[in-house]
Amino acid sequence: MLDYRVSTFLTLYDEMNYRRTAERLNMTQPGVTQHIHYLENYYGVKLFEYNGRTLSRTKNAKQLKRYFDSIKVQEKDVCTSFCTNDLVHITVGATKTIGEFVIVPEVRRFLMTPNCNMDLYVDNTETLLHMLEQSKLDFAVIEGVFDKSRYGYHLYKKESFVGICAKNHPFANWEVTLEDLFHEKIVVREPFSGTRMLLQNAITDRGFSLDSFKQCTSINNFSVICDVVANTHAITFAYEPIARCRDDITTFTVSDFQISGEFNFVYCNEHIARKKIEAIFN
Repeated sequence: MLDYRVSTFLTLYDEMNYRRTAERLNMTQPGVTQHIHYLENYYGVKLFEYNGRTLSRTKNAKQLKRYFDSIKVQEKDVCTSFCTNDLVHITVGATKTIGEFVIVPEVRRFLMTPNCNMDLYVDNTETLLHMLEQSKLDFAVIEGVFDKSRYGYHLYKKESFVGICAKNHPFANWEVTLEDLFHEKIVVREPFSGTRMLLQNAITDRGFSLDSFKQCTSINNFSVICDVVANTHAITFAYEPIARCRDDITTFTVSDFQISGEFNFVYCNEHIARKKIEAIFN
């Protein structure tokens, strides 16, 4: 069981405000300060500091946070091991493209194995990373961009990130220019999703933004996006496996705009996560 002062540290790390931390923990602000000072004295480093009236985390705090997250995962695994039954239960997060279109065969195979069960959460990158830090997931499978300095990770696979349109769209199976795109209506995922961030970064690197398109619509479900693209002549960008899942959409390419994205296993405790990843993904 983690020391109660560690809980104070983790709450302050999340809230970045002494008053709100005290309220969440039903403590006084001086009590919060005392706990933080104890940890700073124990580890011999500064964890938080003020720049004017703005509280910020030090690099030592970030390192300590990652360590405590790893310990929380290990503690949860130990508690689970105390159960007397032989059931293997794994809690997994997956970003929406991966959860809906990529890992279904692996999930199905795992669930057909005797004494194996799973909780699968399909959500955006930001939500899944927060769940990891709260020890609510054993690991997550995440597409695209995330802060690799804050988590353990290793590569699952790379996929091409391509344009997708209806089969009767003028772009279908053609190569077009970046400027050609901006005459089109585009449908993208919600803010903070992996695919949207990948597209935004690629366009921004070339001096443009999503506002450069004729119209930009945000939808947080790729099945709905595919329906819209198939029936309205809008376009989207996504990983290639999505296009292979339907007969009414196809791909197109953009000259000098070749993008590939990573699918990564992300976790707080590598030793525990790797065993559970291997159980599902061989």
